[in-house]
Amino acid sequence: MYFRQILHEEKACASYLVGCPTLGVCAVVDPQGEPQGYVDQVENNGMVIKFILETHLHADHVSCARELGALTGAPLYLGPGAEAGFAHTPLADGQVLEVGRRRLKVIHTPGHTPEHICLLGDDWYLLAGDTLFVGDVGRVDLALNNIPAEVVRARAEQLHDSLSRLLALPDDVEVYPGHYAGSVCGRGMDGKTISTVGHERRHNPVLRLSREAFAEFQTQNTPALPADFHAIKRHNLGHD
Repeated sequence: MYFRQILHEEKACASYLVGCPTLGVCAVVDPQGEPQGYVDQVENNGMVIKFILETHLHADHVSCARELGALTGAPLYLGPGAEAGFAHTPLADGQVLEVGRRRLKVIHTPGHTPEHICLLGDDWYLLAGDTLFVGDVGRVDLALNNIPAEVVRARAEQLHDSLSRLLALPDDVEVYPGHYAGSVCGRGMDGKTISTVGHERRHNPVLRLSREAFAEFQTQNTPALPADFHAIKRHNLGHD
């Protein structure tokens, strides 16, 4: 197995590489920055990029998924119902992608965005995107247009339900988030970039809130929007 967490310090983001050196194939999850860097790293480890996956359409940083796809010819995958203005392959809840001998199971976790997915790798690690962080959870108010308070609340309740699905996983499942401390996609995330489901269940204060209290938490004292939010979101949607 080949697994790498790539940290992008400017906006406290993480990308991931999941590969099978035996069969020479690799998946890239949430790529950003210079696409050639991903190609070089994967090829230097005896593989080629065959899958490009986005856990969601990001709002705080520019994705390079389309550029990476053009460079490698690998298909780009997005979660159910993604309103993207570019060609992509939609994923379904429960679908399993076989990356050589590695398996990535799709868990549809709407709330942060409608199309958001998490990826359960080989049943023992979770690429959690912006649904679950270390010590925190994703926010639900990031939309290009102003959305009514009742819609934000409905998204918060949806996120609570999605988190409940993740908390049903075994305690020892490792959690790899899409962000760490310094990101504006949450409120109080930790500087650690890895956790476990059991640790978050015991120590993440947001996960102890009732559905009602969670919705209240998500609709009050929201953080400032990410810098250049509208331009970034439009680009990642393919609307620029």
